[in-house]
Amino acid sequence: MAVDVVEKDRDVRELAEALDGARDPEDLAGLVGAIRRLVAGLAGADADGVRVGRLASRLYDGLLARAAWLARDGPEGEDGLPPGCTLAVLGSQGRREQFLATDQDNALILEKEDDGAGEAGRYALFAAKLSAILQAAGVPLCPKGIMAATPAWRKSVAAWRAAIDMAAARPDAAAVLFVSLLADLRPVAGDPARVAAVARHLSLRLAEAPLLVRGLAREALNFGPPAFLFGHLPVEWFRFGAPIVDLKRAAVFPLTIGVKALALDAGLAATGVTGTDERLAGLAERGVLGEGLAARLGAALSRIQSVRLLAQAEAFAHGRPPDNRVDLGRLDTDTMHGFREALHAIDELRAILEHHFGLRYLT
Repeated sequence: MAVDVVEKDRDVRELAEALDGARDPEDLAGLVGAIRRLVAGLAGADADGVRVGRLASRLYDGLLARAAWLARDGPEGEDGLPPGCTLAVLGSQGRREQFLATDQDNALILEKEDDGAGEAGRYALFAAKLSAILQAAGVPLCPKGIMAATPAWRKSVAAWRAAIDMAAARPDAAAVLFVSLLADLRPVAGDPARVAAVARHLSLRLAEAPLLVRGLAREALNFGPPAFLFGHLPVEWFRFGAPIVDLKRAAVFPLTIGVKALALDAGLAATGVTGTDERLAGLAERGVLGEGLAARLGAALSRIQSVRLLAQAEAFAHGRPPDNRVDLGRLDTDTMHGFREALHAIDELRAILEHHFGLRYLT
């Protein structure tokens, strides 16, 4: 049986306090291990994947903020950062949907351009040191370079707006990916008004460039489970030759990206909402999704994330690197029933995306 998140509140508070007192990367490394043990201990067939994801993300936010404090060398600005910048997260951390398989997905939003000479600028040095501290603490580099240590993810508010304008002017695959990442931008330390300014500009330009959001919806349709999982086979039949499924590609991406596309189309980017559950609530409030479907998709999100957490916790317990692969043959019957219901809810979402964005007959 899963441990209720509420029962872990004391442990979470103690870990948060320990993070605030960490003095070096070695301290942070020990706390990363403690965070992962706590999160793994919350796994179970009846776990609330959404709540666990929010708890884990809260702790990873604290880890990032403390690593940033350790990385600063010079004058102190807001929340211990160098003056004039905001540190933000993207991806699953930006959506507060993080568990055990984590890497560095972060960005810097500067009040003005880096005032140094190229990569020797103070923000560049800070970002490089931050990345090194996180890596030493056990948080690997982002393989795609989506980190403040990469110049493309370290810009002034004006430069972020210009990058959004360029994406809107040329809505190709790279622009769609950029917009998808930026839509999940969430502040962790520093003045959140800088992130809000970027989010407002993103919402404004998306309203004027519908092909970007349409491209994002089409991207959601590119993902999905093996075709037979949407069939009507008895759940017991799944035991025979059940595959190992990449849960992100099969279920997480079509759900989170699909909901994101609808949310961006509805103008929710300007509100600062980044979580999939929050986006579902906003879409229901605006009448884009019916309350019943929004509730089914919310339940699907929790079930899928619970299965993902369970698989990552099992890998962690056996000393394997946690990832997003799930052996369906190892799931019990109740979990498989819930997983199948989640996939059917995602199928409903796919139909709405095809209709809403006129994608049914596009290849």
